[in-house]
Amino acid sequence: MKSRSTLMSDIMEDMEPDVLSFIRQHVRSFACWDLIKFLYHNPGTWDTAENLARCVGRRVERVEAEVILMTEAGLLRQDNEGPESVYGLTQDPKTLTLIEQLVSASQDRAFRMKLVYHILRAGGNE
Repeated sequence: MKSRSTLMSDIMEDMEPDVLSFIRQHVRSFACWDLIKFLYHNPGTWDTAENLARCVGRRVERVEAEVILMTEAGLLRQDNEGPESVYGLTQDPKTLTLIEQLVSASQDRAFRMKLVYHILRAGGNE
């Protein structure tokens, strides 16, 4: 008989393998998840970390750190032409497909519970 923790892990990992891999690799905080959702639902948006923080209801310092990590990971693009850096969602087709699958799956309550589980396991607290 499987242990309770193994059974729980099996249940929480019951999702598309590519989406699970994307979550484990990139969605390591609730701030990251909020930014992904906001930018996905507002295509073409380019904004500063400060304004993005306001849009997603997170602390500016947290979003500033997150957009750097997300840019390095290829989830965001950065434009430095103005007085401040602005950020927008990647245009990489493979990444956009995974983001679309993730956002679509998150409409399901059970999936959202699994997403929260993985963010918490990754140490995400904000």
